[in-house]
Amino acid sequence: MVLAGVMALSMMPGPIIGIFARYFIDELGLSRTEIGAVATFQALLIMAVSIPFGRLADRIGGRNHLILMLAFFIAGMVSMSVSWDFWSLLLFAAIAGLPAAGANSATNTIIVDNVRSGSRGWITGFKQSGVQVGLLFAGLALPFIAELLGWRQALALTTLLAGAVIALALGVVPRPVPLHPEAAPTSPEQSGKLPPAVRWLSVYGVTMGVGVGAYSAFAPLFAQETLGMSVTLSGVVIAVSGGSGTLSRVVWGRIAEQAAHPSVPLIVIGTIAFAALTAIWVAPYTTPLLIWVGAILIGVSLGSWMSVGMMGAIMLSGPRRTGEGTGLIMLGFGLGLTIGPVLFGWGVDTFGNYHLSWAGVIINCVAAVGMMLVWRLKTRREVGQVTSGKGSAT
Repeated sequence: MVLAGVMALSMMPGPIIGIFARYFIDELGLSRTEIGAVATFQALLIMAVSIPFGRLADRIGGRNHLILMLAFFIAGMVSMSVSWDFWSLLLFAAIAGLPAAGANSATNTIIVDNVRSGSRGWITGFKQSGVQVGLLFAGLALPFIAELLGWRQALALTTLLAGAVIALALGVVPRPVPLHPEAAPTSPEQSGKLPPAVRWLSVYGVTMGVGVGAYSAFAPLFAQETLGMSVTLSGVVIAVSGGSGTLSRVVWGRIAEQAAHPSVPLIVIGTIAFAALTAIWVAPYTTPLLIWVGAILIGVSLGSWMSVGMMGAIMLSGPRRTGEGTGLIMLGFGLGLTIGPVLFGWGVDTFGNYHLSWAGVIINCVAAVGMMLVWRLKTRREVGQVTSGKGSAT
């Protein structure tokens, strides 16, 4: 529960930018491009500190790193609540976004230190489902609180949740312990450089970051401007994605641990994301119901890919480099988050509609599927060459 709570809080500041976009536009005078820039700068900082945070988690232990990330969350949300213009929001949202760069490294390190192989898949999926719970809370509760008390008060109140999770972490999460014998490095590849497989996951993370960033930052505003939804109802669109992704993350985590190769579930995820984004794009011109279908499928795909990615980091990085491997994957994801929102917002502002922006995100998903197909074929070919070589030698 503690790990899921940390993940819920760490990923909440990103969607908040989209959910509260109307308040930022009306009260702080931001344009849509500036909304995208806030999300992009937040993601840029996540990208910049992902690997250093990962190495720090390997060094100080997951428990201490986890508490540090929650402290950043509290500082960021309090400061965001007193923003007065674009530049202040840009800075404060970046601080609030720092936990997104380090929470996975902290929680993955805790799992490696305390959970044996065979049980890590569902635990990884369960803690990743916390992200979707955070989306659910951000989409349902925060707009309601903002309407009732004001958006500034809504942001400040989230720090109470972070304080509660810190208290639980101090009481529940064990201090770092020596690695299990089965987890000790057994080869130079495990204790030296990160294997190429982690880099494939990192590049795939770029495409997922583009989709997640664009969707989180602009889906609520898209629903308001093309379907006439209120701020509260458009927040429910994000909440639906969070709800559908909660169970999906647990399932994907288990599938990832059992899969023959990480590319297999990632191909399926990319295909579902393609269908989800297409449904959202055409909703204003067909039936508004499609935006809800798309929101559900977003939770199953873009919103759940990280369970596979994080399971890959745990299985492939080596036990003494889990934080660094996680950081590299988060670096790719952060790069995608950096690119997605600002390009999406620029496309809307430049062309006066959402067509080109949605088309770009959809093509991005096609590229993700193609990349995983190439990786899978490359892996099969390498395995075949090794097998063939052994046969010739005998």
